[in-house]
Amino acid sequence: MITLIKIFFFFVLLVFIGGMVARYLMRRFFRRMQNDMHQGDTGRHERKKEGKVTIEYDKGKKGKKRNKGEQGEYVDYEEVDD
Repeated sequence: MITLIKIFFFFVLLVFIGGMVARYLMRRFFRRMQNDMHQGDTGRHERKKEGKVTIEYDKGKKGKKRNKGEQGEYVDYEEVDD
């Protein structure tokens, strides 16, 4: 009988400690994810004058063609009058 009580006590203790550790890890994970998302957005939201147009180019793709090789195939068709 005493063994059963010990097993039950250790199980409850394990669940309690495991829950506390899991809660701590989840809070840390979500805070880090929130900070990463916030840091990524700070540079994008610059105030611009209304009506001003800016064009931003990706410097890594400068001078490269998007489509290389075949552009597709031509399909011949006939119009049918009803």
